[in-house]
Amino acid sequence: MILGRKATTLAIAVLLLVAGFAGGLGASGYLLPPGTTTLTKSVTTTRVETVRAAETATTSTITVRIPTTITTTIIEARTWAPRVPLKLEVKYSRLFEITLIDGFKVVRDALNRSFVLVPRGSQPPAWAAGKTVVYTPVERVVLMSATHVALIERLREKNPQILDRVVGVMWGGQYEWYFEEFARRVSAGIVRDVGPDYQPNLEEIILLKPDLIIIYTYPGFDVPARLDELGLAYVVDNEYLEENPLGRFEWIKFVATFFDMDQESYEIFADVEREVLRIAERVAQPNISHPKVCWFMVYRGTFYVAGGRSFPANTLSMLRAVYGFSDTSSTGSIVSNIEEVLSRCSDADVVIYPTSFVSNISDILAEAPELAAVKAFKDSRVYSYAPTIYQLGYYDTEGWFRDLAAILYPELFPGEELKYFRRLGG
Repeated sequence: MILGRKATTLAIAVLLLVAGFAGGLGASGYLLPPGTTTLTKSVTTTRVETVRAAETATTSTITVRIPTTITTTIIEARTWAPRVPLKLEVKYSRLFEITLIDGFKVVRDALNRSFVLVPRGSQPPAWAAGKTVVYTPVERVVLMSATHVALIERLREKNPQILDRVVGVMWGGQYEWYFEEFARRVSAGIVRDVGPDYQPNLEEIILLKPDLIIIYTYPGFDVPARLDELGLAYVVDNEYLEENPLGRFEWIKFVATFFDMDQESYEIFADVEREVLRIAERVAQPNISHPKVCWFMVYRGTFYVAGGRSFPANTLSMLRAVYGFSDTSSTGSIVSNIEEVLSRCSDADVVIYPTSFVSNISDILAEAPELAAVKAFKDSRVYSYAPTIYQLGYYDTEGWFRDLAAILYPELFPGEELKYFRRLGG
C-alpha cells in the first residue's frame, strides 16, 4: 500500500516449528505484539543407556549408545522504543502533519499541538501517557467555519453518513448555505447553531457532548483558552493561512483522519491535484501571452493589496500571470494608496476585486475614480467574487482554479461559464 493510503499496523508473524518425539507435532503459528522478538534454538543431545543382556553363561552388561535428537524452542522477549515515525504524505500544506508511530496516528494541528488518535475499543499505547488522546472515528463534531463544512461535504461523496456526525456549527443561522442538505439540517435543528465564532455558546456546545470541535484561530482570539478551561477537545484547522490552493485543499487529509477516512481523502486530493496541475500545464504552453494582473480592493480611500507571496499571488504564479505586486514580500495583504496602485497597475489586463459586495465597476470608481485610467477598467476586465466562492469555491477547488484560468486566458476556455467570480459591468 502506497504512502498516503489508509495506514495499517505492522506486526511480526513468527512461525514456531516444534518437533515431537514420536511422530511429531504440526506447525504452530504465533502473532507476537510489537516490541517482542523470538529466538528458536535446536539442541541435539546423545543419550547413553546401560542395559543388561539376556540370560548368558556369564553375567555381563552391555553399554548401548542411542543417539536421540531433541529440539528445544526458546522464546526470548525483548522490548524496544517506539519505531521511527512514518510521515503520511502532506505535499503542499505547511501547518499540519500526520505521522504513524506503532500503527497509531499522531496529528499536529495549526497551533503545533499534537494528538494521538486511538481506534475506538483500543487502549492508547504506553508512550501516549500525558498526551491528548482522541478516539476515532469521532462521532459528534462541532464545526466553526463554512470552509470546514466544505471539506466535510467533499468527504460526503465517499461516505454519505459522515454528515450524521456533525452536531453543531458556528454561524449556522447567519450563513446563506449553498450545501442543500446541510442547510436543511441547520434549519431543522439537527445541526445546532452554536453562535458566532468570536463568542460561541459554550453551554450549548457542552450539551452537545462533542468528541471534537474543529476551529480556526486569528490574532486576539480567546476561544481556545476558554475551551481549554472547560476541558473540551478541539483541533485547529487554519487552512486559510496556506499560500496556494493545493495547500489549502490538502487540509481535507487533516479533517478526514479524525473520521478514519484517510484513504478516501488521499484519493479525493489526488483527483483535485491532477486537475489543477493539468490546468496549470495548459496555460504554460509556448506562444501564449501571459496577462498582467492586479488583485486589490479599496475601502474609504485605503487600498488593500495582495502581497507578493500571498495566496492570490502564488495562485497567479501557478497560472503564469504577471502580478503587479510580485516584488513585495508580504504573505498577506499590503496597505497601499492610489499613487502606488496606478504606478503598478495602470497597464494591468485584469483586476480581481476580492469581495462579493460590489455589483458593477461604478461601485469601485465611486471609491477611487482614478482607477478609470487602468487598462482593465477601460476593457471591462474587472472581476469580483461571487457569493458562492467561500463555500462551493473551496469545496470545488479545481473548479475555482479553472474559473481563474478562464478569466486570464479566455481564448483557451471559450464560452466558460464562471461559477465563483463575476465579471463586473459598467
